[in-house]
Amino acid sequence: MQRLVITNGSSHEEEVHAPVSGVSGEARSQGGRRGLSTAHAVLQVLSFLEQHPDGVRAEEVTELVGKSASTAYHLLASLVDEGFAVHEGGLYKAQHDVARPAAGDRHALEDAVDDLFLRTHKRCYLGVVRAGVIEITVVRGRQGIARMPGLGTQITDNAHALAMGKVVLARLRPDALARYVGSGLTRYTPSTITSPAELTQELLRVRADGYAVEREEFDLDFCCVAAPALDEHGRLAGVLGLSASTRAFDNEHDELTAAVRDIAAAAGPATAPMELCA
Repeated sequence: MQRLVITNGSSHEEEVHAPVSGVSGEARSQGGRRGLSTAHAVLQVLSFLEQHPDGVRAEEVTELVGKSASTAYHLLASLVDEGFAVHEGGLYKAQHDVARPAAGDRHALEDAVDDLFLRTHKRCYLGVVRAGVIEITVVRGRQGIARMPGLGTQITDNAHALAMGKVVLARLRPDALARYVGSGLTRYTPSTITSPAELTQELLRVRADGYAVEREEFDLDFCCVAAPALDEHGRLAGVLGLSASTRAFDNEHDELTAAVRDIAAAAGPATAPMELCA
């Protein structure tokens, strides 16, 4: 209840009590119980994902929370959108973000990721190659901007289906690229490139254009743009990228690709190169 003081026609104050915003105490109590129930379900699902690092299916979550399948899918989708889980190959897994480095350990390209986010308002990423793996070391994006589903902290055998991965593959030595292709090109969506010949042509385009794109090749309704940040000697120092919905990608394609290319080109010369392949 809210205490209100009003003045009547005789200029006398009267005290009245009324429900806040017209919501009864009973309704607020019911809303609070629903909120606690939802919070409990979310914590249940998070704990379940942590207990099953290899991933779980939505049907298992439905049984766990004792709710409808649509509710289970909604809970899982919310966890993915907020970065607490990833969805890959039909499985949901707990997402473990890379801890943000201390101020003294900031990567030289971290400011470039901030610049890219401020220019595009899309979720932005920095990838660096370490020990033959592309590590996603920096992610920027305000709450509510969906993360790339299934994209964890590393890009490994899914590089051919991701713009950031294509940037690195396009710069590999022929023998290193042959080893990657020889291990198999997994199909994630109907748009994934699984033909070695088609991938070769795609990587030639990446080198010629100076950036890579992927349109629903790793997950439906998600697209990415990425470009290499090269040091003053033309060696790869990092990969800048962003993800967007298919609609945003199609509507803003030229602006997004220009932003990634411009910022990557400006940031690269002040950085150190990475070792792509031992």
